Amino acid sequence: MDSSQLERYARHILLKEIGGSGQSRLANTQITMIGAGGLGSVALYYLVAAGVGKIQIVDSDIVSLSNLQRQILFRNSDLGEKKVFAAKKNLLQLNPLVEISVWDDLFSLENSSRIINRSDLIIDGTDNFKSKSLICKVAYEHKIPLIYGGLSQWEGQVCLFDPTLPSACFNCIYPNAPNQHVEENCVDLGIIGPTVGVIGSLMAGEAIKFITSAGKPFVDQILTYDCLHGEFRRFQVEKREDCPVCS
Repeated sequence: MDSSQLERYARHILLKEIGGSGQSRLANTQITMIGAGGLGSVALYYLVAAGVGKIQIVDSDIVSLSNLQRQILFRNSDLGEKKVFAAKKNLLQLNPLVEISVWDDLFSLENSSRIINRSDLIIDGTDNFKSKSLICKVAYEHKIPLIYGGLSQWEGQVCLFDPTLPSACFNCIYPNAPNQHVEENCVDLGIIGPTVGVIGSLMAGEAIKFITSAGKPFVDQILTYDCLHGEFRRFQVEKREDCPVCS
């Protein structure tokens, strides 16, 4: 690292759990962020600020006015623009040292292998069960650790799934997909912005911890946050022996 990088990341390097070696690991990591909406926009800000070397952003949506209530990565001037291009532009203004590539596409089984190629970590910032289930399946097929985040109204949750360990996966916790015709997300139910910020920040924190081997990751447990009642709770989850994804 040169002098400007040392100054930029000084507060990380001062942490004994990260230090210079941890910062170097961040710089040599490639993360794939699937979804550049609420969770993605918050997590991306912190990951780019942290100096993650390479980040891929996958999303096919455009920035709309209703996004701005919680998707803090975007501005009024980004309205109507593709999220991935607006995200890259705004993130590079924060840290031009990070290499950012974008996929203006829906993440699918057909393009998944090309997208996650050489990724060290996947972060799921999507907002529907079908996408989350697919992302988990792909992560386990390619043995890539996955950070999951979910939201509903005032509440959110975060967890880390690691295919290299005999631990639970998303399918273990949610084995029965809801009817896609009745599945609801923030478009139907609403969502308070600060909950998005809390969960997105927790996801970024888990990513940084995982990459630098700092602390204890949320494996086999889900951390939930209830903004309305001001409560955090931690739940233990178990691997299903008959799970078709991770068994």
